[in-house]
Amino acid sequence: MSAAEPPGDGDDQLLVVIDPVARRSDGESVRIAKDVLSAGAHAKICLPDTPEEFARALSRRGARRPVVVGDDHALLRAVAQLHRERELAAGVLSLIPVGAAHALEVAHAL
Repeated sequence: MSAAEPPGDGDDQLLVVIDPVARRSDGESVRIAKDVLSAGAHAKICLPDTPEEFARALSRRGARRPVVVGDDHALLRAVAQLHRERELAAGVLSLIPVGAAHALEVAHAL
């Protein structure tokens, strides 16, 4: 049995931005999230090493829906970048919370 192909329409294109802290703190959860997202949609995976690369990836997302894999700092960085671009209300920002419990208080409150 083969795996189902990801949907072909443009609505399911994702930009998955994986925070470096998440990669270091829980690489297995990051790998699982990446695999699940890639299996269900066309996903471009970005692995920024610096806040500048993180911002650049979000700025160049085009029509892709942004998905942040990381903790509260990564979420707030993404929200701030989208706010600076005046794009915060234009679409959906998704979060896959990865990190220590104390670093996910905002994510758990959403």
